[in-house]
Amino acid sequence: MKKPSVSDPLDTPQDHSSYIAVSDATPLADMYGSTTDVPVLPDVSKQDTKADVEALRESFATGATKELTTRKSLLKALQRLVNENETLISDAVWKDLHKHPQELFATEVSLLKAEIQDFIDYIDDWSKPKRKMTNVVNLPGLSYVRPEPLGVVCIIGTWNYPINLLLMPLVAALGAGNCAVVRLPGDDTTRHLNNLLLQLFDKYMDKRYVRCVYGGVEETKTMLRERYDLIFATGGNFLGKIVAQAAAQHLTPTVLELGGKSPCIIDGTADVQLAAKRVAWGAFANAGQTCVRSDYLLVDAKIGDQFVTLLEKELKEQYGQDPKESDSYGRVINQRMYDRLAGILEKDRKHVTYGGDNDDKQRYIAPTLLNFRSNFDSFVTSATMSDEIFGPMLPIYYYSAGGLDEPINFITSREKPLSLYLFSSSSKNKERVVNETSAGSMVINDLLMQLSNPHVPFGGVGNSGMGAYHGHYGFEAFSHYKTVLYKNGLLDLPQRYAPYTPAKTRVLRAAMYPFTRLHMRLLKSLSFAALLAIIAVIIKFSV
Repeated sequence: MKKPSVSDPLDTPQDHSSYIAVSDATPLADMYGSTTDVPVLPDVSKQDTKADVEALRESFATGATKELTTRKSLLKALQRLVNENETLISDAVWKDLHKHPQELFATEVSLLKAEIQDFIDYIDDWSKPKRKMTNVVNLPGLSYVRPEPLGVVCIIGTWNYPINLLLMPLVAALGAGNCAVVRLPGDDTTRHLNNLLLQLFDKYMDKRYVRCVYGGVEETKTMLRERYDLIFATGGNFLGKIVAQAAAQHLTPTVLELGGKSPCIIDGTADVQLAAKRVAWGAFANAGQTCVRSDYLLVDAKIGDQFVTLLEKELKEQYGQDPKESDSYGRVINQRMYDRLAGILEKDRKHVTYGGDNDDKQRYIAPTLLNFRSNFDSFVTSATMSDEIFGPMLPIYYYSAGGLDEPINFITSREKPLSLYLFSSSSKNKERVVNETSAGSMVINDLLMQLSNPHVPFGGVGNSGMGAYHGHYGFEAFSHYKTVLYKNGLLDLPQRYAPYTPAKTRVLRAAMYPFTRLHMRLLKSLSFAALLAIIAVIIKFSV
């Protein structure tokens, strides 16, 4: 089999079934090549973001993207981009993140494919005007809510799940009828994938409706000086504040998918074997570089040692005695991020009970457990608890046995997390954590899997973000829901017009009295003709 490379011609037929099968027998480093090769990206000085935005505005003004045929055509082009280049995408992401193709498929590609297909299947229904009730004073009339595209939107992707976090918002933007400027992850991160996506976008996507921007911090700042109808950004809180400040200049709405320290509670009733298996995967997939990973564990003290022993066993089972040799274990994205994580590790090294190995040449940090046991002061003041880790280190604290007061109070005293996890078999404990905490999403007895359900929204709350997307919620995020009221000259209520009199006031008060739910049910049960007759009588005897 020919080793895939991002330098291969893009129209070369690809064998989409082979990349996982080959990896069973062939080391991925041999199959995909070195992860240290750095491609040269096009000269950023040749970009003209202002011209890109103006061109997209001209395209949007034609009304073409309001047509469902145009939207579906763009979605199908994106679908072909993914389906016809899965091997090349896997090649690039392997080189950037050392991410196994199976993990890439499970956590990114499969979700993106499902999202595209859902939009193709459902945008006919989602785009239809929705009939709403009309109140008495507007009868005879018809009320609708009509979704319409916002215009030209800006999508800022990020590097840790570069396919999913860049292209899934694009699916929603195009499906809702917008034109989009897409900012690829920073040039010091996924350079191989960026290089590939620039080629693929040029081949598959219509430049009248989609433009790519690449570069670093300065290019991002330049891009944000332009006026958009929505900015959708995924990243850390620092990026979120930059975007919010830029958006404020034009009162541009934003969707901010940020992060934070997502907790995981393991109570005394939990299935500890299941919890250990799922934490070992969820906290260390993608080398811990996951915005919704469990960033720290709060474990009931009576099962603490038992759970940690099982967790260590699971880490060996999933990533081997030496994770550095495992094709299933990732690498830190760049030297800057590695140096930050290595610094945190050194500060807290005395608490390391498992892992702790690191290699700066490979940007490798082993899956690492830091067990603070019941030492709350050391736990809460540690380097690993000072901010979102975004790496393969997991601090553990044993809370007072038998009660959830301590973990709940600790979680609610901090910023609202992007996700919250609970392992428990107690219905009472489940309901208590659901009711007494706030988070962007919550999962009971699993990790990360909320992302795989396209029928529920994904997004943060408070410091972890604003707005949500996935499926229909993504369509809503990139749409404006316009109210349309159709009326005519019949039954023109004279009491609304000046001069105002006591008699008119009495009629208006009766007509505009707030209806209870029971009144609304009675109103719905009346025929339209009966309603008109009642209104006509009111008008006749009150003039």
